[in-house]
Amino acid sequence: MKRFIALFVVLGAALMTAPGIIGYQVESYYQGLMRQFVKGGVEVVSQDYQRHWFGAEGHTDFLVKVPVGSDRKKIESVRFSLTSHIVHGPLTGEGLKLADIRSEVRVQGEALPPDYAALIRTLVAIDGQGETEVDFPATELPASGNHPAVSFGGVSGKVRFDSTFEQVDAQFALPTLRFVQDGKTLLEVGSMRLDSHSTKDVSGLTLGGGQFAIDRIALQDSKRDTRIEIDQLGIEAESRAQASKASASVRYRLQQLALNDTVYGPADIQMGVANLPPKTLLQIQRSIEEINAQQLSEEKKGMALLSVLMGNAPALIKGDPLVTIDKLSIQTPDGLIDGKLSVQSVGLEWGEIGNAPAVLQKLLADASLQMPKKLFLLLLRQKTAADLQRQFAQRKLAQPDSDMPSAEQLNEMAGTLAERQLGLLLEQEILVVDGQYIATQAILKDGLLSVNGKTIPLPTPTQ
Repeated sequence: MKRFIALFVVLGAALMTAPGIIGYQVESYYQGLMRQFVKGGVEVVSQDYQRHWFGAEGHTDFLVKVPVGSDRKKIESVRFSLTSHIVHGPLTGEGLKLADIRSEVRVQGEALPPDYAALIRTLVAIDGQGETEVDFPATELPASGNHPAVSFGGVSGKVRFDSTFEQVDAQFALPTLRFVQDGKTLLEVGSMRLDSHSTKDVSGLTLGGGQFAIDRIALQDSKRDTRIEIDQLGIEAESRAQASKASASVRYRLQQLALNDTVYGPADIQMGVANLPPKTLLQIQRSIEEINAQQLSEEKKGMALLSVLMGNAPALIKGDPLVTIDKLSIQTPDGLIDGKLSVQSVGLEWGEIGNAPAVLQKLLADASLQMPKKLFLLLLRQKTAADLQRQFAQRKLAQPDSDMPSAEQLNEMAGTLAERQLGLLLEQEILVVDGQYIATQAILKDGLLSVNGKTIPLPTPTQ
């Protein structure tokens, strides 16, 4: 009997002591969760963690910088906070767990709307694996000032992760979202879904992919009298690594895009990149995480990213990278755009980049394109008009007394030049006419360029 009493005393002491010991482990785990936000580019403004014996309270303020405006140069900062109520294991309301974490989100210090019952609950198993359940109920926000009324269909989802956050799977769904002002629907989104997965390989490189889909998007611009409707938009992406090479692919699909009364679609675009060295990608990945953690301005961040890419470019080129557009299929009102592209460098060195003839000797390329002649001429006219506009603007700076052409004169000149350029391309057989379509096919190999079966001279490398 004494042995049983002693056993119960030991078990009781263990159960009373365990939450305090586990508390240190849970705090470290919680800090790891917060670091995931920082890696994603979110700035941590302040953080407070109060650990108690049987639980803890965590409060973290974040700052998200969002580009706004048509040119996206203006930055607005949105402050939100995450308050977490933590129960230490091993015994929780859900059984044997390392921790039970319930979190509340507030934006600019307030819930949206007040007393909004959003659920963010994370259960951490004894082995450190966890699952976060997210449930933002549907709600209606009335119009206020210049802000439109919002009809929010709610968001539900789950995120599963291992103890080191090296494997993460996520699924989210948003049934509906609608913005209404003065009785008019400005934006409507129907059935948005996200399913993603990521994992780290033995080198530490994060790989993964997923699917993102939206059944319908409707956008109304009353000032410009423009309405855009998109049906069945889907994006699929995947990255993988084998031996000493990594690759990635992405596919964009669209059933229909209606711009007022003009309808485009269906569209299917598939692209890929291969022969990338995993070690170099890992360096780029870590550099990007460091850049995100520094909370730089958009301009400085762009410069930093460019510097990272340029610094790793020699190693990327050594792998003989391959870039492909495996499928380009877009139905337009004038006909189908169809094309493919494959470009690969073989044995190219970074020091040869400035030597165009040497680069051409070490490139393999195969491209084909077919599109409606009417559409090609329209695009060529638009490009020519933009070039003329820039040239006249530069002349005006140099000669303030010079005249600028009117819009009608500019369009007339652009149309004439575009027709002339198209005729020249057809005469040189760089383009060929096939009924109502313009087509071309080009192959570059061993420094020789063949366009539509005709060899075109290229500059030879200097000795």
